Amino acid sequence: MTTGDNAGKRLHIVVPYRDRESHLRQFVPRVSAYFDRLVPRIDYRVTIVEQEAGLPFNRGALKNAGFLLGEEWTDYTCLHDVDYLPVDADYSWADCPTPILWYGAEQRPVAPGRSDRTVTTNLESTMGGALLMPNAVMRQVDGYSNAFWGWGYEDFDFSLRIRARRIPTGRRKGRFQPLDHDNDGFTPDAAPSPISLVNRRVFQELWSGGKIPAGDGLSTLSFDLLDRRPCADGTAGAQGRWEIVRVRFNHRPRPEQEAADAAHGASGGG
Repeated sequence: MTTGDNAGKRLHIVVPYRDRESHLRQFVPRVSAYFDRLVPRIDYRVTIVEQEAGLPFNRGALKNAGFLLGEEWTDYTCLHDVDYLPVDADYSWADCPTPILWYGAEQRPVAPGRSDRTVTTNLESTMGGALLMPNAVMRQVDGYSNAFWGWGYEDFDFSLRIRARRIPTGRRKGRFQPLDHDNDGFTPDAAPSPISLVNRRVFQELWSGGKIPAGDGLSTLSFDLLDRRPCADGTAGAQGRWEIVRVRFNHRPRPEQEAADAAHGASGGG
């Protein structure tokens, strides 16, 4: 059930996506059915933002692109991973950045079926998984960095963009069902993956001056919209509310990001 005041507030759920068809087939009906049951109702739309094949995955830039596509007709945005299905979560209006993912994210496998190693999430500080953002605050922090290709650090960078500006944050302890998949940030023995190490250096470089990085985010993202189509599976609540768009970014990763991402893929990473 929702607890916030959603009178007149319109929600845009943005889902960064590539090569997770089995997860998407579960996500669409599950989320649609969840919102159908909410009282009071939430006026929502969902954009699945799919990255064109050929370059390493850029989760931050996909979130930025999805936000820009829905900014004019919504009031707040939920940046939502496709591998978390709501069981009991509050998506109602939030007037400050508010993560709603808690139960279900505590400990996740790094390579299901190939390793018994796990990684633990710091639930008190994470901004990943499912995050409510008022659109005005998303603009205030200039969205996510577009600099992180492959895996990792876009959420950490985003949390620092918020905290460095002393913007208050909230937290709701929602319960989600996680969907297992290989974690690109780690090798099967839970060591940092090559692309994770490269992106850590990119992160350190961005913040090395002791100031909030500028000129990298919503204000600088350039992308082409390749196609857009309805995304529904016959669920009544999904009709007219869900869309999948495919985008091509007009900037490229660093050579070391491409090389590290390729090396991780060749080693069997997800």
